[in-house]
Amino acid sequence: MTEIKHVKIGEDKFRITEEEVARRELKVTKISDDVIQVQEEVHGIIALVGAVSSVNIKKEELKELIKVAKEEFGWTDIC
Repeated sequence: MTEIKHVKIGEDKFRITEEEVARRELKVTKISDDVIQVQEEVHGIIALVGAVSSVNIKKEELKELIKVAKEEFGWTDIC
């Protein structure tokens, strides 16, 4: 079985209320030889409601994603 490796490619914090700050991490995981998964984890929100999931990727995070895909996962044919 293939070892699942999570690589953090970005993180930041943002204020929700005066008292609460959320922490965000962006990770990439190799699922199989030709599939990767991008995960956005947000911690610190009291209630998160909804059924839709999306990932916001900053320019630097996209650069890091490409670097990780090439160096860590062996995807040498992307640029």
